[in-house]
Amino acid sequence: MRSLLVAAAAVALVATAAGAAPDFAALKVQPYEPPKAAPEFSLPDLDGKTVRLADFRGKALLLFFWATW
Repeated sequence: MRSLLVAAAAVALVATAAGAAPDFAALKVQPYEPPKAAPEFSLPDLDGKTVRLADFRGKALLLFFWATW
């Protein structure tokens, strides 16, 4: 798997150096897309107080979403 990734990267570099954009679909690789901001939402905490995502702006936050269906 690693050698395939290295080969795909080498082909992309050669194609880019030649002036053509790499054909990621033909190489079966997904181009990197920068992360997008999370949508605004709010949820009740264990005490029933509403907590908004914006309350944690600038802080590291780990969310666990789970269900029991």
